[in-house]
Amino acid sequence: MNIIFVSNSMAKPRVFTLPQLIAALAFLLALVIVFTVLLILPQSNSQHQGVKSLIPSALHIPLLNSQEHIDALAIQLGEIQARVMRLDAQSDRLSTMAGIKDKDAERKDSGMADPSRKLLPPGQGGPQVKEYGLTEQQLNEKINELMLEVEHKSDRLSMLETLLVQQSMQKNAIPNTMPVNSAYNSSSYGWRVDPFTGKMAFHEGLDFTAEVGTPIYAAAGGIVTSAEQTPDYGKIIKIDHGSGLETRYAHTSMMLVKAGDRVEKGQMIAQVGNTGRSTGPHLHFEVRLNGAPLDPRSYLTLNQAAMTPK
Repeated sequence: MNIIFVSNSMAKPRVFTLPQLIAALAFLLALVIVFTVLLILPQSNSQHQGVKSLIPSALHIPLLNSQEHIDALAIQLGEIQARVMRLDAQSDRLSTMAGIKDKDAERKDSGMADPSRKLLPPGQGGPQVKEYGLTEQQLNEKINELMLEVEHKSDRLSMLETLLVQQSMQKNAIPNTMPVNSAYNSSSYGWRVDPFTGKMAFHEGLDFTAEVGTPIYAAAGGIVTSAEQTPDYGKIIKIDHGSGLETRYAHTSMMLVKAGDRVEKGQMIAQVGNTGRSTGPHLHFEVRLNGAPLDPRSYLTLNQAAMTPK
């Protein structure tokens, strides 16, 4: 095989002779290079198209995440709204129990409408419009607003619960429960003939005739300040109900509480006896305010339903 090289610098072309084997190898190498180039170009274009196809998906990822976040906020908003409704229901129930009328209800009841007119449900209407969802910012603002409302309503519930506890304590502290399941048919409160001296003397309580061992109940809740035996009262229990109010249970046969004990209204605290200055089995019951005796009947008749011991 002859190869001819031609150049401007040469006076005449030069001719080189190559063996046939080398020529064949050179030809094969050229073919391999050509085929390699033809194979690489389509794959490169395919990969480029693949990368381009991924770009739109990558751009959609933030949008999807943003929509999911908005959906989560909408769910949170719904849960808070449900919580507000539950708090309103609890507030209404406690307000009723506490005897307090809600200010919003008062404003509604004291409206300008004629009270003689028949109350009708409020009319609502208007053209149908396209619905738009709340934006993320609007949802966050609504959630913050409702959280403040939840905090306010929770504070109101705490106030109502405290008020109910105070009312319950005050009610529990009124000595209007019969101290024994028996009528006061021995001696009433006031002036009487002393059974020992035969002279007029002031009787500072009520006497309930009953058999020895008959249960004695606390007329009101409070703290036992004394449970002792004295010459006149015999075995006597004194209970402090607060605000200077005190009850006394005398001539008992057995005392079931001791000084420092907290007792509930209607709780059994002793048994009827005949101890101390007594002519027979009975309970001597007193009510005192700041140490001065009061007529127990003024308390025992306050609540007829409470006159039966528990």
